[in-house]
Amino acid sequence: MKNNRSTLSTIILILAFVGIYLFGDRLGLGNTSSSPPPSSTQSSSTTQNQDASLVMRDVKIYDLDGDLAYEGDIDLFPVFDRIERGESDPHDNDGSVFQNREGLLPDQPRGYYREYVVRTPGLSSVGPQRLILGENGEAYYTSDHYESFTQVR
Repeated sequence: MKNNRSTLSTIILILAFVGIYLFGDRLGLGNTSSSPPPSSTQSSSTTQNQDASLVMRDVKIYDLDGDLAYEGDIDLFPVFDRIERGESDPHDNDGSVFQNREGLLPDQPRGYYREYVVRTPGLSSVGPQRLILGENGEAYYTSDHYESFTQVR
């Protein structure tokens, strides 16, 4: 019986350490894990070392029916990181030439701009968000599928 209690106590202690290791930062115990921040477009405290200019504040995103689908901050760092790693979103237009048909970005020759998908939390479809990158490093964000743009870089 004493051996069973000792084993049970050891298991509980191990589980407690694993819990602190995995969830300590969420419990306010500091960053106890060495794993990278989760890949998400939502802003979080794990992105504090990242460029704050890549967080779009208080964004309202509407679905195809015009209903509010998401309201909050959008962290573009994971999208820039994905692009830099050479990974693409499964959507067909991710990485394709953006033609600037709306004429809202500075006029450039065809092929100068590329568009990338920014997934919207809570939407199963690709959603309206895009990141447009120019050949000279400039970046523009749209939350409303090319109706307006915010220059990010």
